[in-house]
Amino acid sequence: MRPTSGADPWHTGRMTGAADDVRSTHVRRYYDLNTWKFLLTGSQRAIHRELWGPGVTNRGEAVHHAHALVLGELGPDDRRVVDLGCGVGTAALYLAERRPVEVVGVSISPAQIRLAERYATQGGPRPGTVRFVAADFTDLPDDLAGFDLAFAIESFVHADPAAAFFREAARVLRPGGALVVIDDVRTGKPADPADPAGHRLADFRAGWHAPSVLSVDEAAALAAAAGLDLVGSRDLSPMQRLRRPRDRFVHAAQPLLRLGRGRSMWADSMVGGDALQQCHLAGVLQYRLLRFVRRTG
Repeated sequence: MRPTSGADPWHTGRMTGAADDVRSTHVRRYYDLNTWKFLLTGSQRAIHRELWGPGVTNRGEAVHHAHALVLGELGPDDRRVVDLGCGVGTAALYLAERRPVEVVGVSISPAQIRLAERYATQGGPRPGTVRFVAADFTDLPDDLAGFDLAFAIESFVHADPAAAFFREAARVLRPGGALVVIDDVRTGKPADPADPAGHRLADFRAGWHAPSVLSVDEAAALAAAAGLDLVGSRDLSPMQRLRRPRDRFVHAAQPLLRLGRGRSMWADSMVGGDALQQCHLAGVLQYRLLRFVRRTG
């Protein structure tokens, strides 16, 4: 995720290629244009899927379950946290409302940052604090450093290249600090017999602007090269609820939605979302929590 260079006020000065700038501009535009739609179709101001984990009894709890998992990754003395791909700030606020932490949320989308800042002014006093920065998490501002925990919920797949995401995460973490990624990963399962050419995975990547759909081993290798060691991998896939009525409706509407591909980012997203679900149903993808630790010394 990179904003465009030149006159762009969120560019931090590091050199990026023209092709990378074009791809990152698409991601930024995707969220600038569609965030309000995601908020209308979701709940709790969160732009990620529900997780029906142990003890979850309603949709609100299911939306916040990913946030609760991140909260559980905080050490007792951890105070500084960075959210890499913060959306409209829901996870950052969740943490700041429960722990005396300083959370910095980063999004490539100025529209999301404006909403996050608005939501941060609502509600009562919090034990923690939040602030938000419009920036690219593969090219973070130099003044971000010394964090105890970094996390990314359903944003890592947008990283381009993935190696730069891990490099920047390692740079902003203190030695011994942790990176938590909650996202879709490839399983390595042979191609789905119903989709031998892998069109579904390609549709997901294109529709959701998700170039970094990696296996756990691939992510671990890239992270290790940046000084981050994979210390935990947990499959959250069973916590998803697939084939909901809305999902079945979107699947049935695929012929019509495919007619709008290339002309409507929303149609592209709906095609990508259905492809994502089909990949999960076929076992081609899993939804996992990966924990990395920055090496000391």
